[in-house]
Amino acid sequence: MQHIDTIVKGRLDRLTRPEPTITIFNGSAYYFTDTGEAGSRQQISVQLSVKFRERQLRQLKGPLLGVFICIALHINEEGRSWPSCALISQETGYARGTVFDCLKSLERMGYLSRVQTSNRETGQFASNVYQLFPKSRRFRAKSPRPNDPRRLPPDAVAPDTKDNQR
Repeated sequence: MQHIDTIVKGRLDRLTRPEPTITIFNGSAYYFTDTGEAGSRQQISVQLSVKFRERQLRQLKGPLLGVFICIALHINEEGRSWPSCALISQETGYARGTVFDCLKSLERMGYLSRVQTSNRETGQFASNVYQLFPKSRRFRAKSPRPNDPRRLPPDAVAPDTKDNQR
């Protein structure tokens, strides 16, 4: 009987556990070339799932998508990253003002949150630490109210893109 309970629990866990939207790979990648060479190399990569395409892609267009992907490409195993606004601007080609606006929008929409860190000795600003799809108390998306209409549900279309839908 206990064996059946374990099987049922395992199946329920698979059914109720959400599929990952973003997968981070940190390890050895093995490859084969068309000339027959084989090898391995250390690699860190970020993979966006089809679930991301189906639920979030229509909300993230233009600079929002570029800034989101830039932050995702700097992510570590804990789901955090800390690229500077200057680096995000350099890598995406967007002006710093556009990057700041995108960060605010991404945070308001619930795609990321940021915590400002400071130097312990001087108390001065050190960097922003970003968390994608925040869940913890330390990382919370900024929204005045939980049901704020500016916070979009995953299947909604961003207001400025409704006209672009066909």
